[in-house]
Amino acid sequence: MFQCCLKGFEWNGIPNGKESTLANNKAYVTGSNPEVAIMVIPDLFGWTFINERLLSDHYAKEADTTVFMPDL
Repeated sequence: MFQCCLKGFEWNGIPNGKESTLANNKAYVTGSNPEVAIMVIPDLFGWTFINERLLSDHYAKEADTTVFMPDL
């Protein structure tokens, strides 16, 4: 396996969403638009990795949507 694929870096920032439940799974939820939703599937670093949460926050803000990222 390529070692470069197993390295990561951490973005600066503090996620502003919250942990919730989605279909009996833990999930990170951010944004507040009840009419538009995006589901983000986390990568191998998982749904608790700060980069995943900050990216979800960015999508929610830029697209004015609610973003759900479940723990798969």
